[in-house]
Amino acid sequence: MNEYKLIFMYGFALFGMFFGAGNMVFPIKIGQMTGENWLLGGLGLAVTGIILPFLGLFAVKLHKGDYMRFFGGAGSLARSVLPLVMLSLFGSFAGEPRCITVAYGGISQCVPGLTLCVFSFIFCVVMYYVCLKEQRIINLVGKWLTPVLLLFLTALIMLSLADAGVPGESTDTPMGSFCGGVVTGYQTMDLVAAFFFSKLIFTQIQKKLPPETSDKDVIKLSVKSGAVAIVMLMAVYVGMVFLGSNFAGLIENVNPASMLTTVANHTMGSYATLFMGLLIMLACFTTIVALNSIYAQFLHSLLKLGKDKFKFVLFMTTAITFAISLLDFRGIAEFLVPILDALYPSTIVLTIVSIFTKEHRQLKTILFYGTLAAVILHKVFA
Repeated sequence: MNEYKLIFMYGFALFGMFFGAGNMVFPIKIGQMTGENWLLGGLGLAVTGIILPFLGLFAVKLHKGDYMRFFGGAGSLARSVLPLVMLSLFGSFAGEPRCITVAYGGISQCVPGLTLCVFSFIFCVVMYYVCLKEQRIINLVGKWLTPVLLLFLTALIMLSLADAGVPGESTDTPMGSFCGGVVTGYQTMDLVAAFFFSKLIFTQIQKKLPPETSDKDVIKLSVKSGAVAIVMLMAVYVGMVFLGSNFAGLIENVNPASMLTTVANHTMGSYATLFMGLLIMLACFTTIVALNSIYAQFLHSLLKLGKDKFKFVLFMTTAITFAISLLDFRGIAEFLVPILDALYPSTIVLTIVSIFTKEHRQLKTILFYGTLAAVILHKVFA
């Protein structure tokens, strides 16, 4: 296959992988929070929502795609605990329920009277069934869904330029706005996604190349694909942060999960709102099916259960997802944010150090736990 075709094909795939449920909420939220400093807030988001996830991809790749080996660089305790904690947050305890609340926020404006409880129950029943059955239809929908969603978001951003108001005054300093964007970017959990999807991405790229292609050449092509994805993500993020800043008054009292559809309704009308709501719901559904399958398979393997017990594990992960989704987007954020604020800085340190060296385990352990302890102490005594 032509190299340039491969670069753009996987650049698009990487964009789709990192542009999940949280990415349709937090850029607008950052714009709303930072006001006139919206560009600095967007750059802060780019650090944790774009640059670090791609560094995470390559850090795990340098450990031959084995995320257990990567986490093991911080010691045996980190190797055992971190994958469980991160996949639990990424799965049924935060990532999946948040997908449901974002899907609900996208469609609830078009279906008055629909409660989160009813929507979540139906969503989870269908998700459980699809996780058990053939997933080719999900892969097919996902293949076409990302480009349509990207085109619709681009149209929304472009049309909003003529209708946008004046950015509100920021209540923070420029540096504070930048740091706020960085910390809010933790909640996308894209760095976590990079750890667990790294091997899949690199394996898919390698399959499209001749067998004699060296690992170095695979990484080179991956870097070029990553650059394409970075440009697309940056363009969309900046546009959405701009929307949040310039429509701050419109979304002031709106649930974060409904902010995007509220702007779409104001700018493009009710039919566009319905279309966007359906796109968001389908995007969240394809994401949540993948997350639930990955998390259930991880627990099934960790507990060393028989093949016949997978249905039970899947049922439990689905039930947990349903229960936590009832907390709504803000409720999930209340317990998720403190955990990510504590865990992310030490994980970032481990990622950066691991890129420069696969050895020096003792140094990695000291830096990882030292950073974790410093952040926790700062949170306790600040």
